Amino acid sequence: VAHRLSTIRHADNIVVFQKGVVVEQGKHDDLVLKPGGAYLELVSKQMIGPSAAGDAAGDAAGGDHSGAAEAASGHEADSSAGAKGKEGDAKGVDEGAKGAKAQKGSGYVSRAFAMNKPELPWAVLGLMGSLGAGALFPVLAILLVEMLAAYFLCAKTTVKPFVSNLAFPNTSWINSNSTIVSFFDSVGKCSAESGGINCVWTAEGKWESGGDYCYNAPSFCVKFWPPTGSTKVYKESGMCFGSMETTVRDYSLGFLGLGVGAFVSLFFQHYSFARMGEFLTRRLREKTFEAILRQDIGFFDMTDNSVGSLTTKLAKDATYVEGAVGTTLGLLVQNLTIMGISLVIAFIRGWILTLLCLSTFPVLVVAQMFQIQFIAGAGGASKKVYERAGSIATESIAAIRTVASFAAEDKVEMLFLGALKSDGKAVTKTALGAGMGQGFSLFTMFFLYYCGFAGGAYLMDHNGYTFKDVIQVFFSITFMGMGAGQAAALVPDIGKAKPAMNSIFTLIDRVRRPPGHLEAAM
Repeated sequence: VAHRLSTIRHADNIVVFQKGVVVEQGKHDDLVLKPGGAYLELVSKQMIGPSAAGDAAGDAAGGDHSGAAEAASGHEADSSAGAKGKEGDAKGVDEGAKGAKAQKGSGYVSRAFAMNKPELPWAVLGLMGSLGAGALFPVLAILLVEMLAAYFLCAKTTVKPFVSNLAFPNTSWINSNSTIVSFFDSVGKCSAESGGINCVWTAEGKWESGGDYCYNAPSFCVKFWPPTGSTKVYKESGMCFGSMETTVRDYSLGFLGLGVGAFVSLFFQHYSFARMGEFLTRRLREKTFEAILRQDIGFFDMTDNSVGSLTTKLAKDATYVEGAVGTTLGLLVQNLTIMGISLVIAFIRGWILTLLCLSTFPVLVVAQMFQIQFIAGAGGASKKVYERAGSIATESIAAIRTVASFAAEDKVEMLFLGALKSDGKAVTKTALGAGMGQGFSLFTMFFLYYCGFAGGAYLMDHNGYTFKDVIQVFFSITFMGMGAGQAAALVPDIGKAKPAMNSIFTLIDRVRRPPGHLEAAM
């Protein structure tokens, strides 16, 4: 008893039963010539191919068989692939698959996003969370720089090059064993804490203004050192350290605010995109399973469409697609935000040093592209290999009684291991590309450190850069590089998603039997 007619096409005698009564019998080539025959109707319903029926009939009769051909061609739109024999059924290519391959990859991403349209409000919320999370690190860079500068606000020195040739007022305390000083890049910043009175001791040995007040002032600025700024000298060390403590405490509150912002932003980012990804995965699996159920019988005769391959595709491909347009999308937006804001801050604080550091980025991009090509290129080959291995495992376990009765355990195991070993070259290629790309990226990162520190020292000496300028640019470029690195870490997920999208949507777009086709045929 055969339910899949493609398996009995070459039988010597085919007997057709209808409600327990034999209505037709004969060879396939003869039965398909009977217009309105029961066998021809079964052939058309199972779509073993109108061309197959016509070709077989033509080979048998060599004459006019338009009635049979027309009867079969009524289902041509639902046919999978016309072929001759079992092997022809397995190797045929249907029109729907050809159309899908013609647009391979050219709109699959937009279709995946369109399937998430009901979750659009969550997408907006997740996008806002990703932008907020991306802004955290550039703000963190600013806070770190200000915090470091605050800790360097008070310096204890016993070397006084700025008092060697000048007689300061009240020099009994300034000429003691140690003096607390603060360094500023301008006189205005130095004297900002003097109650509006500019207490600056000039190179000419006199007060710039407010002499009576400044003569007994607890602190004053020296205008002539360093050359591009000034030094504030404190009469009592507690004044400077008290100011430093207040500054550090204020910036510490900024870290607390960052923590709150990180909690809110990351919560909405991950929850929203995870929700989107979950619904997308479910819809993709529903449509894939529906497409599988509505394929013609000849579709399942193809080697690539074995039970194991289809179940593997149903289980994994939707997850791979979700990895590219779900949570991965949120992380990508977050990292792009980090890169954009950090770059703007770096150019504002020191465009020369920023350009110097960015000169290493083309090399870093080349390394990342090199890594992407290897991973994405090997992803498709690995996917096919694992589908083939999964097919062998699924079918052997499903037919374990048959395997055991023929004592074929060793043979099945060898087939499974052989399928896995065939992926060895792809794995080696992927590992080689990933290793070389990652190593080259690290080399570029350390070269960036060299450019940042060495170039910063040169610019402080020749272009008037301050310590805060150099550190701000360096931190900003570092966080930008971190964002680029995290974005590159998403490459494997994106590389896996591309062949998965092609596989899923090619199957969904494949011409298949419409819903209710049996009722329509009856």
